[in-house]
Amino acid sequence: MTSEIPRKSPREAYAWVWLPGQNEPVVAGYLAPTPAGLQFNYGRSYLARTDAIPLYLPELPLQAGLLPLLTGLAMPGCLRDAAPDAWGRRVILNRLLGHAGPQADTAVLDELSYLLQSGSDRIGALDFQVSATDYKPRQVGDATLEELLDSAARVEQGLPLSPELAQALQHGTSIGGARPKATLTDQGRKWIAKFSSNTDVYPVVKAEFVA
Repeated sequence: MTSEIPRKSPREAYAWVWLPGQNEPVVAGYLAPTPAGLQFNYGRSYLARTDAIPLYLPELPLQAGLLPLLTGLAMPGCLRDAAPDAWGRRVILNRLLGHAGPQADTAVLDELSYLLQSGSDRIGALDFQVSATDYKPRQVGDATLEELLDSAARVEQGLPLSPELAQALQHGTSIGGARPKATLTDQGRKWIAKFSSNTDVYPVVKAEFVA
């Protein structure tokens, strides 16, 4: 399956957060490019909430206006941590371009695009949306372990995925790390499935199981 790269880079990404004890997310603010990098700005409606909490106090304290970046960072580290890592980026490139082998240039897309293209079933309390008023989770259907294994192998080989396999492996875009992995649901519980890589020089998955 191939899709076009988004013609224009996103102008901003809205951060939605699940506050403690709440079942529905609320918009906390937006991340947008500035001459300094990607900077975050809390929304006035969020700052007005009595239950508002900082997304990460050392970096993003609860205050109005663009928040300065920490020295050496091009975007808030706590938000970069919620973005897909090497494996998730390869999966996204495969879905958009039809290929994403080990040598895939992940710089083809910018950070805002990766935040907005990754799955909404990420670990943690954050998600990123194009809208400040309408939360639409990027839902993906359940996939079997065999489908995920086949999908991961094709991405490793730089082969395009069918629409069904691309949808299945979307589960892997919201997990950190460089190695092939995805989440699957079994009897109502989420599990992380880890797969072998073409670059493995020993059975890494078996070694992790033993450890």
